[in-house]
Parts: sequence; structure tokens; C-alpha cells
Amino acid sequence: MAQTYTKGDGVFKIRGNKIYVHGTIHGQFYRKSTGKKLTPATKIWIKKANPLQVLAELLGTINTSNINNNFRTLNEIAQEALEVQYLAKNITANHQKDKLSMLSNKILPYFKDRNLADISAKDIVNWLNLLKQEYSNSHVKAVKNVFKSIFDYAQNDLRLIDYNPFNSIIVKAIKLNTDSNNTEVYTTEEIAKILKESRGWLKLFLDISFKYGLRPSESVPLKWKDIDFKNGTLTIQRFINNDNMLIENIQEQSKNKKHFRTITLFSDTLDLLKAHYKIREHEEWLFTNRLNKPFTQSRSIVDFHFKPFLKKIGVKYKTLYAARRCYASIMNEANLNLEEIQETMGHSKGSIVTEKHYISEDILTPNDRKNKVIKQERLFNSLINTET
Repeated sequence: MAQTYTKGDGVFKIRGNKIYVHGTIHGQFYRKSTGKKLTPATKIWIKKANPLQVLAELLGTINTSNINNNFRTLNEIAQEALEVQYLAKNITANHQKDKLSMLSNKILPYFKDRNLADISAKDIVNWLNLLKQEYSNSHVKAVKNVFKSIFDYAQNDLRLIDYNPFNSIIVKAIKLNTDSNNTEVYTTEEIAKILKESRGWLKLFLDISFKYGLRPSESVPLKWKDIDFKNGTLTIQRFINNDNMLIENIQEQSKNKKHFRTITLFSDTLDLLKAHYKIREHEEWLFTNRLNKPFTQSRSIVDFHFKPFLKKIGVKYKTLYAARRCYASIMNEANLNLEEIQETMGHSKGSIVTEKHYISEDILTPNDRKNKVIKQERLFNSLINTET
């Protein structure tokens, strides 16, 4: 017998923070608990769900997951999932904007409006490998997490799918390691060209990034009040976390990571800051976008300023974070005490992270290596008399 509904009488009711559904099917009235509690996520689910279909599924008369899955597009489900996350996780509006941008520019163009149930683990692997050819591992990982959260929502909250391809072994095997040890470094020759050819606020931003090894999340939200021109110091006291939220007055330090610290500046950096301060476009922030508003993430600086600049001067892009590793490597070659390097970078003294993941001889050009050997040879010969 075909399923029949009495239209207009299906409704959700809230009792004791639990969600119930009322409705009439085949001329008989039912009142059933959905088994769900009232949360930001289920509030949105209530607005989207069909009460009579939910009731029919609870009664076991039809399988509505197929109905929903057939008529709801990937974009619809994705938009709903991201809206739920925005409300439930209390993330910033800018972070939500970034997620919607990833959906529009990185996910939907590849998968179009395919049925979620038809997307396989192999499809996900192919998609991730394509992204890796164009974007950094950290960015691909962020996009992957957005798409995974959409599948999680469809599986756990909407019950539209039984299988989540992101849980597949082959998808988990895709390496998206953002460990700095896997990050290429700019050579001394490339760094010289970058610092010489850059102009304006970008020159100041890159000078601070390369010469002091700041994390991009620390350099982006710098304020003029962080600069002590009299004593020639820079105090790091805020950063942007993974949810693009600005964390200020940093006092708590993790085992291997310290954000709050004061750095003594080189004289040329101080001169650059003084010159930039005279023509500053914002009274509070060092770095602002074309609308004279502070940047909320390093991605905007990378995509719209750093990458185009490197292309213009003929230097391969190796991530912005690589500047941090360049600092550690240069200072190590200059024989600066390891603890002093760690103090400037915000690593805990004695941490093995600095040596293991940041210091690399790849920064040296062939000429650098030759000069290094010449110095070593002179030192050796000055101490050892080889004449007979």
C-alpha cells in the first residue's frame, strides 16, 4: 500500500528539552519522541526536516533517508552543516566566511552536486591529491576538515548516509603533515632578494618574519603599542588561533610553545619601523588590508600579496611559515646560542623541537657551503702545523 500523509498536521514539539513529533499517518494520530535533545544543531534540523517523514521513519513504515538523500543537494546539506557548526561551536564570522569560501571554491567545483552517498573514498583521495598540487598541506588539511565535517553531519545528525569515506584507510593515508620539518626553506640568496625587492608594509612584514622567526599567527595581529621605540623592543602579546580567533594578553605557555615574549630588534628593523610609523595608515594595527582593516589571517597576505610578489621577482613560493625555519637555520649557522634562538622564536629552552624540526642546512647555497668549508679549513690549518 502506498504511503499517504495528512498534510499540514505534522509538527515538532519541545517537552523537557526533548524533541517530539506529532502527526497523522493513514488517518491515525501519533505522538513520538525523536530521541533528540534541543541543541543549536537540532534547532536547525527542526527547520529543515519534514515532521511527517520523521514520524513515518520512527514508526518504521518507510525509509526516509533515501527520500531526503535523493532530493537534497550536496550544497544544501553542506550549507546547513556549516550553519550548525557556526551556531554550535561559536566560531567567528570570519572563520565561517572562510569555510563557506572553501565550500564554494574548493569542494563544489570538483564534486558539483553529486549525491553524498555516491562519493567514494577514491573520489576523496583524487580530490585531495589535486588540491595538494596547488595549495600548501596546511590549507588542504583545512579544506579536508571542512568537507569531513559535512559528511559527519550528514551521517550522525541527518542520518542520510551509512558510510563516511573520510573514515577510509586510503583517505587517512593521504599525508597532509604540516610539520615544519617537511617545509622547504628559502636560501640565503632568495632571502636577500626578498628583503631587497619588497616594498611598503609587505617589506616590514617580511623583515619581521625572516629576522625574528615569528609565527605568522603572531606577526599578522601586531599593534603599534607592541613596539618600544625607546628601548628597541617588540613584545608579542597576542596571536590568531586555528579558529581565526584573536587571543590577547597571552600569559599561559605550553610545554614547547611560548607566545608571550619580548624581542630586542635589529637597528635596521627599528629604522624601518620608525619610517613606517610616520606614514602609518592605521593608528592601532601595523598591517591592514585595502579597506584599512586588520588582517584576520595570514592566508590573505599569502594569496594576495606574498605569492604575487614572489612570482614577480622569480622566487619559488615555499610557504610563509618557512620564514620561521629560515631564521632558526641562519642563526644556527651564525653560531648563535640555541637557547637564544629558542627565546626569540618562542620555543621553551631545552626543547628538542628547534633542532629537530626547524634548523636545516638547505638554506645554504653552493657558494655558502664553499665559504663555510674555507673558514673551517683556515681554522684547522691555524691550529695544526702540517709543515715537516
